[in-house]
Amino acid sequence: MSLGFPYRNSPRWRVLLTLGLTAVTAGCTFMPRGAHTLQRQAVLAGRPFLKSPQERHLPPLSAVPAPRELVRRALLNSPDVEAAYWRWRAAIEAIAQRGTETTVPALGATVGLKNGAASYDSTMLQLANMSSAPIEWPSKPLAEARAALQRAYAAGWQYRRAQFAVRRQTLDAWYRLVADSAMLDLLRRDAVLLRELDAFARARVEAGAVSPTAVLTIENGLTRLRAMMAAVSAELPADRAALNRIIGRPVRRPMRVPEKLPRIPLPHGGLTRMLTLAVRRNPDLAALRRDIRAGRIDIERAKMNYIPDFSLSAVTTLDGITQNLGGAIMFPFVRYQAINASIHQNRDWLRESEAELRSGRLSIAARVVADLVIVQSDTRRINLYEGVLLPRLQRLAAFARTDVEQNQGAIDEPVQIERTRVQIHEAILGLRLDEVERLADMDALLASRLENAN
Repeated sequence: MSLGFPYRNSPRWRVLLTLGLTAVTAGCTFMPRGAHTLQRQAVLAGRPFLKSPQERHLPPLSAVPAPRELVRRALLNSPDVEAAYWRWRAAIEAIAQRGTETTVPALGATVGLKNGAASYDSTMLQLANMSSAPIEWPSKPLAEARAALQRAYAAGWQYRRAQFAVRRQTLDAWYRLVADSAMLDLLRRDAVLLRELDAFARARVEAGAVSPTAVLTIENGLTRLRAMMAAVSAELPADRAALNRIIGRPVRRPMRVPEKLPRIPLPHGGLTRMLTLAVRRNPDLAALRRDIRAGRIDIERAKMNYIPDFSLSAVTTLDGITQNLGGAIMFPFVRYQAINASIHQNRDWLRESEAELRSGRLSIAARVVADLVIVQSDTRRINLYEGVLLPRLQRLAAFARTDVEQNQGAIDEPVQIERTRVQIHEAILGLRLDEVERLADMDALLASRLENAN
């Protein structure tokens, strides 16, 4: 289509109008509401990652670092968290790309020669959109930008998920290091007591009071204890290396830990409240919900392929005598099979995401229930051991020592009771390790505050 405008007294405004219309229409960017706010939030969150790892000056750890201190350092220095952050930033940068027209203004010139010479009236300037890409209706790039915004939100939740994953890894590694250190101390105490029993048994064998098999039985127990001590001793460097790797320290650097695991209270509220919080705040589920929103927008965008695209052009001679406006419109209906297939494909992807969301909800609910039930069971057993069995053994040990002093009981009875107490402490340590690891898993599922580490 071409419209000719004859020369007027002031034709330059027409030239400027036609050139400006084409330039503005091609290359427009449509940004959805919330994109700039999300970008500012990401910039603030990424301040720790602006410097290279070698240039980051992290505060030194205390002599016996607390879990909260280790978690804070891991979040600032973890490569996994940093990688998730830059994926989030990359997803945000995609918003402007998706919201920008795929075409750009193209300026061309045609020089007409008369007898080998050029003139102003025979030289034409043309401004048009790029010939290989028409101008899309504004609703199309805007829809793509809206979908990209939702996926950027999802990437933000994945960054949050990476933070909680590193938090749990840090706590699990620290709990394991503390538990193995405490277990090694208990095994050493047990070995000392068993050697005392061995001395008693040898003396009784020499006196002919017992069979030599009693000594062999104790020696077998000592051998098993030495094997267990060797295994736990070998685990300690690996535990320390794993924790140092997570927080970004040299893996062989030593780290002191407390003598026992801390007691961590259960999250507030009952099971119903925990399930509600998990469904509402879990980063994986939140990211899936954003993906579902993006999928619905993708379906809208696929339907927009039936909206015709168009092209514009403006031509003028250098002397301003002649100006032409041109345009073209596309007919996408001939591609109806491909367009319909695109709509169906995006609808299928949406249903897949919805199914994943339902599966994720059920999986997380099952994990919360399992963690809570096992933690409650561990707590009851620990309370039974500490509140009933250990005090009872303490009284038995006192009675046994009195009997020995009065020559009324076996001389090794107090040592046997003390060994039983040590073995109960070993069982309590195993239960407490399972308890704190389950609670750390619940914190990650419920998306509690990152600083909430005991």
